[in-house]
Amino acid sequence: MDESSALEKGSKSENGSIDLIWKVKVAHIPTLIELLLLGAKDRPIKISTSELADRIEKSQQLVSKHLLELERGGYLERFKIGRGYGLKLTESGLDQLMILYSVLKSTLELPPMMLEIEGELFSGFGEGAYYISLKNYRQQFIEKLGFDPYPGTLNLRLKSPKDRKLRRELEYYPGISIDGFKNEYRTYGSAKCFMAVVNDLVEGAVGIFERTHYDDLVMEVISPINIREMLSFKDGDKVRVKIFLSKESFSKPKSPS
Repeated sequence: MDESSALEKGSKSENGSIDLIWKVKVAHIPTLIELLLLGAKDRPIKISTSELADRIEKSQQLVSKHLLELERGGYLERFKIGRGYGLKLTESGLDQLMILYSVLKSTLELPPMMLEIEGELFSGFGEGAYYISLKNYRQQFIEKLGFDPYPGTLNLRLKSPKDRKLRRELEYYPGISIDGFKNEYRTYGSAKCFMAVVNDLVEGAVGIFERTHYDDLVMEVISPINIREMLSFKDGDKVRVKIFLSKESFSKPKSPS
């Protein structure tokens, strides 16, 4: 396999319908990692191609070629700094590194059985009730999650960097696949779910949806009951969610009295 080859097909989990796609060339990995180590995640860093070439032990010509390819692919940005330029990783570039991190972590370490995330409750757009009630989705929720979902989602805004990082990590675990479908009007995207427990009291599932108005600062929870009503929640309340990374590790909570 030459340096122009990439992991074009990415990796598709056995249980997940949202693929982890590795889009850059394998030969780009040292450059991406070195830029990350130099601080290009948070700010543009000023470094010459010759210095970068020395650091990763490649020729200056090859490093220049890789930087150009990464920039054209949207994984790297250049910023004018004085008489030179600074380099900064884009969100797409960081996503590629997260995929690499996830693959290495899952291979070298035993994955955790559970994550715990805290968020602040807020009212959504109301679209959750519509989508969850669609027959094709609802039937899969019943079959795969083991409950008939209440028509609506519990929407949590993630405030802390730690919780947002954990939420992003969920995208790289297989989860429970919810297939997309098509009708005469439109195509509905796929999703994956993780069994969950809200405030140690209510069974539910966290949904990672392929098509949503929300970014990774928001986490959506579905449940067989109206959680807001059951636990007397209101907007602004802090909510803790235990998320189980496999169905085998999930245990139902005791029913709230």
